[in-house]
Amino acid sequence: MKANKISLAGDLGSGKSTVAAILIERLGAEFYSTGVICRKFATERGMSVIEMNQYMESHPEFDKYIDDGLVALSDEDKAMVIDSRMAWHFVKGTFKVYMTTELAESAKRILRAKRSEERATTVEECAANIKARKASESKRYFEKYGVLCKNLENYSLVIDSTYASPEDVADCILSCFADWQEDTSRRYAYICPRRFLYSDDGVDMAKVQKLSTWLDEGTDIGEVTAVEYDGDIYAVGNAEVALAYELSLVPLVPTRLTVSKEKPLGTFVPMVDSL
Repeated sequence: MKANKISLAGDLGSGKSTVAAILIERLGAEFYSTGVICRKFATERGMSVIEMNQYMESHPEFDKYIDDGLVALSDEDKAMVIDSRMAWHFVKGTFKVYMTTELAESAKRILRAKRSEERATTVEECAANIKARKASESKRYFEKYGVLCKNLENYSLVIDSTYASPEDVADCILSCFADWQEDTSRRYAYICPRRFLYSDDGVDMAKVQKLSTWLDEGTDIGEVTAVEYDGDIYAVGNAEVALAYELSLVPLVPTRLTVSKEKPLGTFVPMVDSL
């Protein structure tokens, strides 16, 4: 069976629905969203999303209903875009995409969307709700399936949407998807340069300028080496490369990304605050 399905998971407010709409139009694919099913369930019962997740912790029959629907998609021989936290686990042969976004930006987007089930009124309150929902979901999924959805190493592509447009994100996903169909063992990560935290000790700005010039001339300057820790992404190698990409206004940077259980040593500064 042709590998023709994309599964989208990711942070709340990362723009999965918007990007999915672009993907299905360009691919001529069908759309399947467990999020739509869950939000309908919450609205019909007058629940917030957090309340719904807490309800589901003690009512596994709803999870089974969702899971069975995902498993059935494995046998569908057609192009699909599946918006679901667990599709990467249940649907065989998908291009597994995780969309990541900084917490504050996620909260702002959710507030702007004015979803009926979201009861927060401030960015801070919404951010707290996001963290609580993540904790509830992580607990439920780990206890039930023994998996960590937030482990970025589960995915074929990790892509950051904090400062990139939905079109840029969709373009990158489709490019990687086409490459992955030729070799399904490939793994990719693309991060917005302003998302990086980097150590500004000893940064060679002359090198940054030179690399930026090469980028503008069409020369490949390589990837950034980074680690993800507790939702933050640290450029632990090639800081000049990361800065050059930002200087040249490149929206998404190829990144060699690993997950760390410990914060990198040293002092790091947000690139967005140092520009």
